[in-house]
Amino acid sequence: MLKQVDQRELQSRKAAAEEQFRGRKSGINHFAGVDPVTGRPVGGYQDGGIEAVLVKYAEELIPTYIEYTAKGYTLTTIGTVALDANTFEVYFNRPEAQVKPMLAAILQKVEDDYRAETEIHNEKFIQEQVDAQLRVDLAREERERALAETERRAKVERDIRATFQPVDEVIQPAPKGRK
Repeated sequence: MLKQVDQRELQSRKAAAEEQFRGRKSGINHFAGVDPVTGRPVGGYQDGGIEAVLVKYAEELIPTYIEYTAKGYTLTTIGTVALDANTFEVYFNRPEAQVKPMLAAILQKVEDDYRAETEIHNEKFIQEQVDAQLRVDLAREERERALAETERRAKVERDIRATFQPVDEVIQPAPKGRK
């Protein structure tokens, strides 16, 4: 059957995309795409709602935290991760002013993809129905053609039998007068 855009499904997809965006770290993702030739994953930059800030020395942690919170960033539940004895990574949630435009673009893409998926489904369904109807019509025409051929053959056979029908009574020529 033809599929229509289901607003609940669309909202569900948008909510999942938003959750994924807000929980994803911005930066290089080694599995961001797929090479169309080999099918292997390829890396690329991805946006996310979390910004990881590299802090090289422990004494820079507090000034970095103050600087980013002044810009509107908030600390995530992950917080600070020690990479080694002196290097840290601090995870901040991006401010809503940055997130909203990126999220709007992502949600628009989700909606466009869903609508395109619906259109592809509908086109595929219509093509399947057209093909099925053509198969039915072809089978009907084939049956009609076979029936017409059978009738034509029967008529020709009747005509030939009528033409070459054996004569039941042989007409004998009249005897020539007796003398």
